[in-house]
Amino acid sequence: MRYYLFSIAIFIFLNGCSVGHKDWKNDMDNQIGAKIKGPLPVKPYRYKDAGKLQRGDFWIVGEGLTHITKDKDGNLVYHYFDSEILPNFTGKKEWIGKCKIYLVVDPKTHIIKSWGYDEGGNPLSCRTWQ
Repeated sequence: MRYYLFSIAIFIFLNGCSVGHKDWKNDMDNQIGAKIKGPLPVKPYRYKDAGKLQRGDFWIVGEGLTHITKDKDGNLVYHYFDSEILPNFTGKKEWIGKCKIYLVVDPKTHIIKSWGYDEGGNPLSCRTWQ
């Protein structure tokens, strides 16, 4: 019994690093209909730990809110560089790249209408980590 519990604990520990892309995507979907976070009006900003290693030697913090544009309907589009998984990551090669996203926000109510993956990023690098 002791070895059985030990095996389960090791399995959970080894697999507990990355919850995954699907959970991250679900978290983003749950933000639709909510107000954008932070003081309003939101302006481009840089994360205080941008460019620093966050997990071991393979995951670094992105730049933050890089710029804001408008779409053809007059909505504000917030462009975020969230994080980056580096090429020296020994796990899954398809995860390597930058997590770049955008939020489409109503300019009057500041409610998030939709979101998506921005150009120059790798959607699979957007992951929930434990």
